[in-house]
Amino acid sequence: MTKFEKIKILDSYFQKTISKEDLKFLFEKGTAIPPIPWIKSNEEEQKEDDRKRELIENVFGVKLPKIEWIRT
Repeated sequence: MTKFEKIKILDSYFQKTISKEDLKFLFEKGTAIPPIPWIKSNEEEQKEDDRKRELIENVFGVKLPKIEWIRT
């Protein structure tokens, strides 16, 4: 995680955009976003990935595309 990312996360916390639990979560899990897997992992990992994407969108003010694989 870069210094800029850490500053942005702390700034969001002080502005009450994210909670203390969200702050800890981002510092523990980082800000790298993996691509959407073809085969979904277990339910817990999927929820964690969705939470991470949502927090990163809120903190950095970006809109991440939500890609879903479909079978044809």
